[in-house]
Amino acid sequence: MLRPIRFLALTAVLTTALAVPAMTPAMAQAPTRHEAENAAVSQGTVESNHAGFSGTGFVNYDNVAGGYVEFAVNAPSAGTASIVLRYANGTTTNRPMTVAVNGTSVTRDFPGTGAWSTWASTTITAPVNAGANTIRATATTAGGGPNLDYAEVDVAAPASEYQAENAVISQGIVDTKHAGYTGSGFVDYANVEGSYVEFTVDAAAAGNAALTFRYANGTTVNRPLAVAVNGTSVNRDFPGTGAWSTWAEITVNAALRAGPNTVRATATTANGGPNLDRLTVSAGGPSDTEKPTAPGGLRSTATTSSSISLAWNASTDNSGTIKDYRVYEGTSLKATVSGTSATITGLAPPRPTPTP
Repeated sequence: MLRPIRFLALTAVLTTALAVPAMTPAMAQAPTRHEAENAAVSQGTVESNHAGFSGTGFVNYDNVAGGYVEFAVNAPSAGTASIVLRYANGTTTNRPMTVAVNGTSVTRDFPGTGAWSTWASTTITAPVNAGANTIRATATTAGGGPNLDYAEVDVAAPASEYQAENAVISQGIVDTKHAGYTGSGFVDYANVEGSYVEFTVDAAAAGNAALTFRYANGTTVNRPLAVAVNGTSVNRDFPGTGAWSTWAEITVNAALRAGPNTVRATATTANGGPNLDRLTVSAGGPSDTEKPTAPGGLRSTATTSSSISLAWNASTDNSGTIKDYRVYEGTSLKATVSGTSATITGLAPPRPTPTP
């Protein structure tokens, strides 16, 4: 009876197992809102007598110069922050404020919004530190500041720069004869198809990223490159920039895995590639909303009385990266693997139906 029982177990798993590729999550973070009524307030009061505010209220500045609202903002990393201040000014008189980020200030107008219940916003861009930061909005005139609802802070993910002259180069040279490059030089591709520059990019976590190539092409002929991320490539045009000293940028969106990644830019024509200055990698590129293709060719490669080894054909995805595959028996998850094979153990063969 062992052989028929093993066959029945194999059939049951094969007809219910499904390998599902998982999509890679984006690394982008949402802006953080800091309500003014929860901040440190000097010469102002928390009120709620005008509609349209968020949170539990807003800050009404006293009609004096020097009143302020100070927000304590924790940033996950150093970078450039976009700071949105939402306010209302029911008068026809501008109520300017100095907005200081860690002590460095800019003066910004807060003109009338038509009514105290009509809210507007102004945006300030400033560098922030990793960890604790202070953002203080201080009234500069005897009219005081506007009513302040909140500060919304969005810190751009830090970008990492990789100089082309420090990368792995095949059929190209490091040169400095054209002005405007960064670092210590740039890569001049040989005029052959197949020449490349390969970067090793380390990602702290898996997720989407924007890969920006800074280049120059002093000809009028496009010099396309195949940009391969961990072996999966897309073709991008690198058209003429007008002169070899005129630099431009091309961005490729890709999914990176945690740890080291290879990014190779390969010339696809006999003209070679453009001059390549650097690669800038910024976390949080557009979310991957296109589903991977379903894996095919599900098959058994080995069986025992309590296990089965499965293999399948790889899925493909527009991002070039498949995070993992999940193998189910019915609705029960049996395995999560990064490759295209898995061995499922602990299977109980069904009992044969007794013959009456």
